[in-house]
Amino acid sequence: MGNNYSDGMNSTYHSISSDEREIRRWSSFEYYPFKCGRRRIVYKGISFQSKRIDEIEEPTDGNFHGKGTKTKSKRVKTTDNIDNSYWSKRKCVVKTASKDDIMMNDKSNTDSQWFRKMFITGNDNISLFRKELNMDTEKKLGIAFAKSYLAEIDNMSSVWNPICYYCCRYKGRLSMDDIVLIEDRIEGPFRHFIFVDGTCEDDCPAILNAFLHFTYHQSEGKLVMCDFQGAEEKSNFLHLTVPTVHSIERSFGPKDQGEEGIKEVLSNHKCNELCHKDWLKP
Repeated sequence: MGNNYSDGMNSTYHSISSDEREIRRWSSFEYYPFKCGRRRIVYKGISFQSKRIDEIEEPTDGNFHGKGTKTKSKRVKTTDNIDNSYWSKRKCVVKTASKDDIMMNDKSNTDSQWFRKMFITGNDNISLFRKELNMDTEKKLGIAFAKSYLAEIDNMSSVWNPICYYCCRYKGRLSMDDIVLIEDRIEGPFRHFIFVDGTCEDDCPAILNAFLHFTYHQSEGKLVMCDFQGAEEKSNFLHLTVPTVHSIERSFGPKDQGEEGIKEVLSNHKCNELCHKDWLKP
């Protein structure tokens, strides 16, 4: 039990969504959750790389993975579509997916793959932001967004899960075929640095507030990134969950409040020493 990530562990099928390189992942995760709230159950796990998205057969019958019959023989992961090597694995969490999460990864409509779109937009802005500030990562905090993948439960231990559930008495549990999120694990005390309306924690790192302003400037006022949550990790960077994006076209999912959201965030923003004077202001 614990950190024994063996074939007998709980696991997901290869993810429904992909990252910016069109790579999918699957995960093996623990028998018991380390966090259990009203809306989400969260397990620690390890994720591994699957095939590229264009190499995986897409469903034809309305099922997430086109398997039809949910038998073990139909759902076994072969060495053809996974890579469980040392270089492929990453620490992750596996948690209950909300309806918004499922909408934001809807593979039937490429315009609706908001998680992937937000991650790519965020990374592009980080690269430009580093150049703009001529950042020395040894002296200043870096910023990185955790990758997120939507997946379906493939296997749940019929022995250890009930035992852990009975002994620990946690609220709720995952079941076969549930839809979950596989997210890169964020180490350290979790904080909500900047909220969805642009207001900040009192001790919010200046670099995050400047990054928010930069996303508005770089897009020429077409969008702003906010809702920064995560932790400051030992390797001198801020590891954040996928942010909220407000955009003129409202093209970034259910949380995108459009022009009104942009105005509200910028009205709450206060420039600091890292914000350039020539950056666009509303």
